[in-house]
Amino acid sequence: MQSTANIEQIILKNLRSLPIDQLQEVLEFTERLRQNFTTEFSTSKRSLREIAAMPLTERHQYISPFIAKTANDFLNEPELTEFSVLGTEDWESEDD
Repeated sequence: MQSTANIEQIILKNLRSLPIDQLQEVLEFTERLRQNFTTEFSTSKRSLREIAAMPLTERHQYISPFIAKTANDFLNEPELTEFSVLGTEDWESEDD
C-alpha cells in the first residue's frame, strides 16, 4: 500500500496535466467524496461534551452537515420562525 504523501504526489502530477474542464470535474468529484465522508463521519452520535473537546477543525467538519440542514429548517418550517406559536407562558417571568 502506498503512503499518503506518495498518493498525493501522484494525484498532483496527474492534475497538472489536465485541461481546466477536467480539473472542474475532479473538483466536483472530490467535493462529493468529502461530503460523503463528512456525512458518514457525522452519523456517529457524539455528546456535546465530546464535540466540544474536539480540535476546532475536526469539530467544524463534524457539525458542518448540520448547519445547512438547520438553516434549511428555519427557511421552510414556519414553527421555527413564527413567534406567535409560542405560548405566553414561555415569556412570563417571575417579576410579572
